[in-house]
Amino acid sequence: MGKRTKTAIVVNPWVTDFKLYDEWMHPLGLYFLISLLEHNRWDTHYVNCLACDWRKKYGTGEFLAHDTAKPETYAAVPRKYKRYGIPESELARCLNECPRPDIVFVGGMMTYWIQGLRQTIETIARMLPGVPVVAGGIPARLMPECLGEAIPEAVLCNADLLSEPSKLAGLHPALRDLETNDWHPGLVPALRLAHNRHHAPVLATLGCPFRCSYCASSCLQPRFVHRDISTVLEEILFAAGHLGVRDFAFCDDALQCDSKTNFLVLLSALQERGLPLRFHTPNGLHIRLATDRVLGAMRESGFATLRFGYESGQARFDIDTASKAGRNELARGIARIREAGFDLGSVGVYLMAGLPGQLPDDVAEEMRFITSLGVLVKPVFLSPVPGTGLFQTYARMFPRLRDDPLWHNDTFFVTRLPGWDWSCADEIRQGAKMLNAGAREKETAEKSD
Repeated sequence: MGKRTKTAIVVNPWVTDFKLYDEWMHPLGLYFLISLLEHNRWDTHYVNCLACDWRKKYGTGEFLAHDTAKPETYAAVPRKYKRYGIPESELARCLNECPRPDIVFVGGMMTYWIQGLRQTIETIARMLPGVPVVAGGIPARLMPECLGEAIPEAVLCNADLLSEPSKLAGLHPALRDLETNDWHPGLVPALRLAHNRHHAPVLATLGCPFRCSYCASSCLQPRFVHRDISTVLEEILFAAGHLGVRDFAFCDDALQCDSKTNFLVLLSALQERGLPLRFHTPNGLHIRLATDRVLGAMRESGFATLRFGYESGQARFDIDTASKAGRNELARGIARIREAGFDLGSVGVYLMAGLPGQLPDDVAEEMRFITSLGVLVKPVFLSPVPGTGLFQTYARMFPRLRDDPLWHNDTFFVTRLPGWDWSCADEIRQGAKMLNAGAREKETAEKSD
């Protein structure tokens, strides 16, 4: 092995929000960055501010959290505002244990988590004076001007690492020798550093061929491409064999597209190995692409948690949702899932709340329909994402969206819409819990008959 040339610390930052759940979360952008640094023989260290107390179902956990000052924007929200992640003393210890780096990289996911990102970078700058900090990820891609004003201590990277890796070399003199020509992105180097024995990501595709008005997938990754199956399989086998991981979460936005030449081939390769693994789909599947053949292969491969992106069955929202499925199509899809042998208690259907003109009663009525099919409803309050068509629509109504990322918060934004307020949103949340409890009882009773 060649001599290590430079040292980097890669940091997954704190999150500030009203809630945060571990739905098999992994910072894939940072993972690919680690792959590039390792390819260049850098001495790379990974610090995860969102380390969990892993004690929940299927390898998931609960984030440490402490109350923090609520921004003025959220003054009327009757919930505690928290910073999720390890204590500052633990971050300090992690940084101190690493050799002094040539550079630090910090990622970012939701635009409205900007305060957690800023606090992370301020802590790093205080502990490592003079060390350059590069901030990247989704906020840097979608709101570079706003992010630059919020964290002047950092150099921004708003390039796509996978399609434009050479741009990283031009960000700072410490990166000028970064070689990208023969780099093939893979997750194994990051999985080795992250050393998460509880769950691991699977990514079979990049981007999405659909163009939903609320989703930024096509903005962040304009082309829909399949990753090499042998690479994906290698990543799964490494996590299972070297780390002992049993639970894997597919992070794809359009997993089943072109399934005959990609997804089904991957599942066949996994079945041949006969490993006792469980797979989960937190990002949501497309119900109309869940054919009998696909569902059968998923069942045989050990899929334990299925989530579907239904969003709305009302025809007036077809343009916004890319016409994912109507009610009849959802009902037929759920019937296929049951026939494939899945426990409907493990099946969740995402329902969007906050589409233009959509009222609480519309959402409540659709929740009742979804749970009548025996599956769980997962209401998702809309977060306006810069770069999307729906963001432009709502930015004309609420100009603050353009320069204040806190306005993008799903807990807050829905309460600004006509016909909505905090009590309405809370009724939807509580109503979903009650309906889901009823759906579980119905499924249990039918099994016992």
